Amino acid sequence: MQELKSAEFFDTSPGQSLSPAGVQVRTLDLQPGLAVSLEAFDTEQDLCAMTEEEGARVHFNCLLRGETRVCYDGQSFDLDRDNVLAVFAPGKRFQLECSADCCNIELRITPQLLNQLAGAEECERLCLARGRDFCLFRNRNNLRIRDAADRLGRLLADECPSSLLVHSAALEFLAWHLKSLQPATGDTGICPRERRQLLVAREQLLSNLSQPPTIAQLARETGLNQLKIKRGFKLLFGISVYALFQRERMERARHLLQRHSVTETASLLGYSNISHFSNAFRKQFGALPSEARRRALA
Repeated sequence: MQELKSAEFFDTSPGQSLSPAGVQVRTLDLQPGLAVSLEAFDTEQDLCAMTEEEGARVHFNCLLRGETRVCYDGQSFDLDRDNVLAVFAPGKRFQLECSADCCNIELRITPQLLNQLAGAEECERLCLARGRDFCLFRNRNNLRIRDAADRLGRLLADECPSSLLVHSAALEFLAWHLKSLQPATGDTGICPRERRQLLVAREQLLSNLSQPPTIAQLARETGLNQLKIKRGFKLLFGISVYALFQRERMERARHLLQRHSVTETASLLGYSNISHFSNAFRKQFGALPSEARRRALA
């Protein structure tokens, strides 16, 4: 078993990475005190990790796939896609047993920067304002955290990730993570049955990114009326039906452009007018698809 400080594990500068064999770590330092990493395992690992002693940070984790067992101080628990983890434990040792297909998003932020970005109330909720040197919260994952984590994973997997887009996705990931720690403030008005129907609607919506279904079609396929679908998407996913489809469509376009021309990508995504595709892409990413294509080939 290899023992590592987390600062060493996440250091991906040339010649400095101490990641064990079979573990790929990609880290982006987004600003002083804030970094995010994508960790991918292609072999089962039994690691012993120790969090930073100097410049201690709060760690926010979300598994993209696989499972991990976390052991510390004679205790243990399992993590999978249904759980997220927030930890502040400077100098504490953790033993991690990771499955062969494990892939994880991990955001690390100093308490000082967290206080600046999110406010003293969030630090208090994490017990940081009380001067405690350890806190651990294992919460249920939710669709908003998972969506933000998936976007971070796709961005960090790019050969030349945009630091601005990663920074934006990281802050969204952090915000939803922190929100999951807040106590429930009331009923959203969505019953369990409607929630299941909305999940089906979301799956149907994104099943074919070249041909969006109408809201009337989603209503017929799920049994919900159109008003409940529109309202439900806003409440459950935090985004409108069309905006969610376009976001995922443009994310798919960005990946297709690494292997296909702009014309081919537009056609694969159902655009008959390349200028409409270019305008939608620029609205999403602030750059034309031709520019993204050139960067991907550089």
